[in-house]
Amino acid sequence: MNSMIDKTTTDDRRAAADILDDLQAVLHAAQVKLPSLGIDWRSAKATGVILIDLGAARPDVIERLVVVLRRGMRP
Repeated sequence: MNSMIDKTTTDDRRAAADILDDLQAVLHAAQVKLPSLGIDWRSAKATGVILIDLGAARPDVIERLVVVLRRGMRP
């Protein structure tokens, strides 16, 4: 029997890694550091679904992220 990770292709894993890189670049440009940001490979192995884990961050970091997101939402 195949494991659940077999449902995720190499392309899926590469796409997840690429979008994580893009997110890290954007957050870096906005001076927002999410120290636990990463791909949840354990979950992917168990479920076959790749998730980006935003992790835990201090309230001041999340406040900065909210400011950046709000600024980006303005028309």
